[in-house]
Amino acid sequence: MNAPAPDSPAWVHRFAVAALVVTIALTVGIGGTITSTEVGMAYPTWPDINGGSLFSFFYGELADRYGLGSVVEHTHRQAGSLTGLLVLATALGAWLSKRADRTLRLLATLALVLTVGQGLLGADRVLSNSYLGAILHAVGAQVVVVALVAVVLRSSPAWREPPAALPADVLGFLRRWTTLGMALLFLNLFAAASVRQKQGAFAGHLVLALSTAATWFVLTVRMRRLAGPPRLRRRASTLLHLLSAQVLLGVGAWAVLLGPLGGSGDDRTRFLVQAVVATAHLLVGVLVMAAAAAIWTEVRHRLRPHAS
Repeated sequence: MNAPAPDSPAWVHRFAVAALVVTIALTVGIGGTITSTEVGMAYPTWPDINGGSLFSFFYGELADRYGLGSVVEHTHRQAGSLTGLLVLATALGAWLSKRADRTLRLLATLALVLTVGQGLLGADRVLSNSYLGAILHAVGAQVVVVALVAVVLRSSPAWREPPAALPADVLGFLRRWTTLGMALLFLNLFAAASVRQKQGAFAGHLVLALSTAATWFVLTVRMRRLAGPPRLRRRASTLLHLLSAQVLLGVGAWAVLLGPLGGSGDDRTRFLVQAVVATAHLLVGVLVMAAAAAIWTEVRHRLRPHAS
């Protein structure tokens, strides 16, 4: 990914951006709602929808026949299908365009393979009703997000700009610690998914969450003070704000699920508050992953050491 990209068509980039937005806002967002509201098995069949079509938009009828949870699950599958179509369009565009380079084509193909694999993981989760399948499905969604971030960056006009330079010791520090930060993010993601599926210990998630947040807080503060590329400083500021929001949502999720606010209000109100806070915590976590992946990609592939 280090080589400058050719002038790839703008529409390939737009498809990649659309796929990333739909994945985060709809596919992952609705998927998180499913877990928060515990309706993951509202449809125990796949690929058919309790004998119906994936392309049915009669949500009121579905709710009457199978309950409101079935509508949430139904829209999640529809959003996943839309993600798949957008990623497919991105990959086809990259391969059909003479202006797209080999790296972009390979990244788009990888994103497509991961998206298909994520769909199959979702099918396995439904057909086997497996908690491990549900955890892997949650982790797989963010792997797809990271792959799409790489495609978006590689296809963007900014990628064609000459790489910026930093002192070798600073660049080495950033490369080592952003790689560690990404590894901690995925470990914490697995722990968080395990807790959401009631298969993991909250203490493990808490330790990993604090370690991950501390690592990225130190990194983002240092990057904001660099005299180097302004785009990296802007990305660091974005991630710092997302981390702050994520920490606050994490405290809120603990308070309403396990802490002092867990027993307040009537059952319906308490359930709704818990679902909203837990889903918001998950959704901001995906944004943190996307922002961190953008920084990691920038540091690894768009910065170079100063010439000696």
